[in-house]
Amino acid sequence: MSRAAPLPEVALPEGTRVIADLHLDPGHAAGWSAFEGWLADLRAPVLVVLGDLFEYWTGPAQARLPEFAALLARLAERARAGTALHFLHGNRDFLLDARFAAAVAGQVHPPGLLGRLPGGERVLFLHGDELATRDRSYQRLRAVLRSRAVRGLARLAPAPLAAVAARRLRARSRRAVAAKSPAYVELQADEADAWARAQRAEHVVCGHAHAFRDERLPGGARWLVLDAFGHGLRDSLRVAADGALVPEPSGAPLRPGAGSLSSPGPMIIALDGPAGAGKSTVARALARELGFFFLDTGAMYRAVTLTLLERGLDPGDAGAAATVAHELVLTFDHEGRIQIDGRPGEPAIRGAAVTRAVSEVSAHPGVRAAIVARQRELARAAHGVVAEGRDTTTVVFPHATHKFYLSASAEERARRRAREENTPERAEEIRAELERRDALDSTRAHSPLRAAADARRVETDGLDVPAVVARLLALVREPAR
Repeated sequence: MSRAAPLPEVALPEGTRVIADLHLDPGHAAGWSAFEGWLADLRAPVLVVLGDLFEYWTGPAQARLPEFAALLARLAERARAGTALHFLHGNRDFLLDARFAAAVAGQVHPPGLLGRLPGGERVLFLHGDELATRDRSYQRLRAVLRSRAVRGLARLAPAPLAAVAARRLRARSRRAVAAKSPAYVELQADEADAWARAQRAEHVVCGHAHAFRDERLPGGARWLVLDAFGHGLRDSLRVAADGALVPEPSGAPLRPGAGSLSSPGPMIIALDGPAGAGKSTVARALARELGFFFLDTGAMYRAVTLTLLERGLDPGDAGAAATVAHELVLTFDHEGRIQIDGRPGEPAIRGAAVTRAVSEVSAHPGVRAAIVARQRELARAAHGVVAEGRDTTTVVFPHATHKFYLSASAEERARRRAREENTPERAEEIRAELERRDALDSTRAHSPLRAAADARRVETDGLDVPAVVARLLALVREPAR
């Protein structure tokens, strides 16, 4: 479908709810009953489901199976009670058609939907898989599965045979996704921006990735990706009285096991902040408390910088720096200390020469690409990760389970560094160095230092390490509201 093709438009009054990626399957009773309970309590003028209502949908024959027939009847009851139901096609239930719409007294919008907020702003609703443009093999498969021929054959197949085929296809798909890199299957902001511009939308809302995202696109539109229903703290979107789009928990019981498609795997706690904010010390202590792997992202850039200096190479040489970053074997020991080609990186990576040059080295796009890829590999191999750096919440792990931005005044950070180095007389000099590095990190063209929109800011002035760790632990462990 062309991005500029006309889409149906609906009004989005106050109280409208939007959800995505339910993957309902009668074989998974907890998820099925969670949605039924949520639906029974729903009081909304409009409900938009952004695709993948079902784990699979094979056509009208499936609607006659007892479990599915009962659920469709409950949806129809909700429609008769005053909730306008709108369903988009997902990558698992793209066979939803007019007969399904009639059964639930709702509407199906295969390519997408435009919503109009009370203030007049336009919201473009997509499933989201059309934004995974780097995954060309998936895009080819997507086109084949949605072809008229395949859809016609699927509807003619007996329900048991179609169900077996659908489950096998899903299993193959999961294995294929697991074998692909996060960058390959990730939803692309430039594609979301192109859709927003083509549809003249101020907001783009989708699902598919199973992980929350809230950012501003280059053209100015707001881009929201919802958590999978029942699998995150922002798995629902509500239209507020003033027309604002408010991400929030659906209230359905949280269910374990739905990792992000673009960052599958463990719980990831990401900490960002300026130099000297205490991130490494706090992150290491937090990881120890939780029994997680501590990923010192800054140590990896320092390792590249140290190697460049040891080889007599110019830190400003982007090509040489990228080559070193790709060639080095960077690992961590059981205490989270970096190993460079099998040898300890500490304490050499903390030297003054490395500190002066690391911002320049880490600003090279080729270096960042190599190191970010390695960081994601390390995270996938762990059962839980605490990662710290300057772009862990915005670039490395944009779908982290928890995001924090640690900050402190330049004076406080300088005093801490001076105490660590046992050089109190250098406090002013260290402050100047930190401010210079802040400026470099914040203004670099590639992955600048900034707080992610959904990161929780934690001010650490006047707090010791145990106090900061205790605050973060409380935030990580707090129940969903």
